[in-house]
Amino acid sequence: MQLQTTIAGSLPKPAWLAEPKKLWAPWLLEGDLLEEGKRDAMRLRLADQEAAGIDIVTDGEQTRRHFVTTFIESLKGVDFEHKRTVRIRNRYDADVPVVVGPVGRGKPVFVEDVRFLRGQTKRPIKLSLPGPMTMADTLYDNHYRSREKLAREFAAILNQEARELERAGADVIQFDEPAFNVYMDEVTAWGIATLEAAAAGLGCKTAVHICYGYGIKANIDWKKTLGSEWRQYESTFPLLARSKIDQVSLECANSHVPLELLALLKGKDVMVGAIDVANDAVEKPEQVAATIRSAMRFVPPENLYPCTNCGMVPLARDLALAKLKALASGAALVRRELGA
Repeated sequence: MQLQTTIAGSLPKPAWLAEPKKLWAPWLLEGDLLEEGKRDAMRLRLADQEAAGIDIVTDGEQTRRHFVTTFIESLKGVDFEHKRTVRIRNRYDADVPVVVGPVGRGKPVFVEDVRFLRGQTKRPIKLSLPGPMTMADTLYDNHYRSREKLAREFAAILNQEARELERAGADVIQFDEPAFNVYMDEVTAWGIATLEAAAAGLGCKTAVHICYGYGIKANIDWKKTLGSEWRQYESTFPLLARSKIDQVSLECANSHVPLELLALLKGKDVMVGAIDVANDAVEKPEQVAATIRSAMRFVPPENLYPCTNCGMVPLARDLALAKLKALASGAALVRRELGA
């Protein structure tokens, strides 16, 4: 089927699991109740996606507080008790864990989540992992003292996890690399190489999600400094076009990204962000369809996947669900036009 819809990452958590509309909100449950609550939340968000008509579904990141540090919590060599303040993606300061020794993966992190999700649906499923560069950018490194060395270590760890996720039933594994829109020289020097290392040997679809961030003030303020055209993708897309990664995301809804940059991804699948996650207005299906049609000037429909710009965890649940329905309805409009 052409124009299969999917989402970029997170969905809002139920109010009984974590405080709504708040990034990285603490859990409201503990122990066995927390584990049961996470599974219940996955069922609910899967049901939301299926009811909305999303084709490639996810766990909505219901089992993680943070898209990067939840994975890192399971690794060896990282101190979460004595945090340091760093500048995250050159936008805002945050207290982050410290790398104090060789990093390593002691056990699978999200494998059981994929097994659970696989048992709940017959639709293709996607799971997201943090990308190696973004992981390195979300820590204070007091051991390797080299972002590249640390990212390469993370790539090896991610590859272990990704291979097990594939065996557990994941049809698509997505690596989240918002850092690719900030550190252009590093993307060229070693970012693509570490991303490919994280995805090495996988038989399922591989994707990279590059965006301008959640709809939080720090990201919105940063976007205001980017001018009338956002051309960060111009330097990364040619590199990704030559890479072994199958799918690449692009933030299109209410953005200033020139759509002709899509032509730089010739031969790749493109996840076209047709839903704005930084705006409470619900897109009309016709608006979504218009974004898809514009993207189809540069990407064949068989390679185009209508998607959200980014994760939707900061939104209210009813708003997120309405946006999912608009995404699916807009894609359906264009499919009918194509006779698909």
